[in-house]
Amino acid sequence: MLELMSLVLSGDVSMQLLKTEGEFVILVYNPAREQIRVGESIAVIDRRERHGVVIQVVEISVPDLPGILLNIIRREAAETEIVRHRPEDIAERYHAVENMKYGRARIMRELHVDTEGGLRYERWTGYVPSRNVEFQTITESDLISALRASRA
Repeated sequence: MLELMSLVLSGDVSMQLLKTEGEFVILVYNPAREQIRVGESIAVIDRRERHGVVIQVVEISVPDLPGILLNIIRREAAETEIVRHRPEDIAERYHAVENMKYGRARIMRELHVDTEGGLRYERWTGYVPSRNVEFQTITESDLISALRASRA
């Protein structure tokens, strides 16, 4: 049985489950702290229920936020650099928000975590975890091995 390792992220969690749309989930993350790639499989596990889903990333993009989009257009259209007078910490936070990304992922399987930390994969029943989740990248070989073992 596949063991669940290093599931708990540091206190500075940057990836969040934003919403679900049918069989898809939308993740929001800061690319300065975390990277996800198209095709990557990720276990999304509810911290309280120890129940989750396996998702596969199918798209990565930047959010289309009207205020940020307008600011980018103004910056690009300006002939001279605009000088802004705002505290440094606000400028850093604005820059972080401006550079956030989102990933769209398809739910592939449902999973349960046993008391020893092992994962049991099952067909997806429509279960969706809460936003209080942990993320763990699953290698292709580990996923294939676990799926083969669950068929036996």
